[in-house]
Amino acid sequence: MNGLVFWMMVIGFALATFSAIAFHVTKEMPWHEMEAYCQLRSQKRKRDLFGVIFDLREEMELGAGVLQMVSVAFAVLSTAAWLSSPVGTDAAVVLPLSSQLTYIGLIAFVLVVTQIWIPRAVAEYAAPAFLYRTWRWWKVVSLASFPFLLGERFVSEMFARAAGQQEDSDAEEEAFEDEILSLASEAQHDGLLESETVDMIEGIMDLDDFTVTKVMKPRSGVDAMDVDTDWEQMLTFVVKSGRTRIPIFEGKIDNIVGILFAKDLLRESLKKPIKRKALEKLMRPPMTVLATTQLDTMLRDFLDGRMHMAIVRDEYGGLAGVVTIEDVLEEIVGEIVDETDAEEEALIRRCGKQTIEVDGRAPIDMVNEELATQLPEVDDFATVAGLLMWQLKELPRPKQQMVYENVRFEVLEVNRRVIRKVRIEVLDVDGSESP
Repeated sequence: MNGLVFWMMVIGFALATFSAIAFHVTKEMPWHEMEAYCQLRSQKRKRDLFGVIFDLREEMELGAGVLQMVSVAFAVLSTAAWLSSPVGTDAAVVLPLSSQLTYIGLIAFVLVVTQIWIPRAVAEYAAPAFLYRTWRWWKVVSLASFPFLLGERFVSEMFARAAGQQEDSDAEEEAFEDEILSLASEAQHDGLLESETVDMIEGIMDLDDFTVTKVMKPRSGVDAMDVDTDWEQMLTFVVKSGRTRIPIFEGKIDNIVGILFAKDLLRESLKKPIKRKALEKLMRPPMTVLATTQLDTMLRDFLDGRMHMAIVRDEYGGLAGVVTIEDVLEEIVGEIVDETDAEEEALIRRCGKQTIEVDGRAPIDMVNEELATQLPEVDDFATVAGLLMWQLKELPRPKQQMVYENVRFEVLEVNRRVIRKVRIEVLDVDGSESP
């Protein structure tokens, strides 16, 4: 009898370990690796196999968890029965306290090894191979655990109602995005991703949170031209505006009838005046979108239509502004400056004897030269914005201040990802402002 209990204990721990491995694997699986493994191992039905496994992931995770709990309970009870029955007898005995504590410590150690160490190691180094070879078994286990799945969903729904949070597609999407950002931040911390890459990932996921009104050039800043403009005025207008694409209106600016490409105008200007096409024939049909269009939809429309500019209409059909593909991309990669951009204001503006206002992109060496300071110049950054991010470890808020040695920084302007303007003051040794 004692030998039977011993083997029941061994089987219980083995099944508990097997279930713990499956639970960790299904919970922490890098699914792109699983897809690649399926493609490598089963060429003919690779997509179908991966799809089946991926669709069953939640059920298999729950089934493995349930089996793990049952197996652990079975193993612990079998161990207690085996330890309390001396070899050669079926009678239970009471062990001394010291022996009980020793056995409890031993059982706890075995549980840590079988339920944590081994499963985590398999999940990290052999997750795809393990799940590929055992998924059919876990499919059966998940079917047997279906009542527990219903119970889990019922409890989750009750807690969601109690917390006033109804689960919907938006909540699921937000949770998925949070998980991606968490993984990206962890990869950045481990040195696998640069901070700029993490910012771009965040920018991509934020595209559906904003409409084109956030990035468009408003109506007041649109350089548009009347369709009746003559050639000389046309050339002068295009040169002065510096734009490569000019909206063309008829009668009033709300009535945009086309887009003139500067390259088309240049090509036509090389012809003799008598052979030049009229503006109506040079302009191209405009792309028109509503002001409520989300940025991710706008980017997709730009790519599908191979367009670079769109006319934004307000709710009354009037001109709200214009948006370009560059405007949308800047939400992902940050400010894009090229040779066609208008000349920007100076990076540094003197406000006092020891006070300046600087653009966030101002080089540190330029600030040191201007204020006779010794701000650090290292490989991690070269600009004022970089120094602030290096010190604060996060994007600062407007009006937030930071003191580095005897220099005080005050953030004047900042958007969602870029420090735009900073005031820098040199302080006396005692921390007061220099006269």
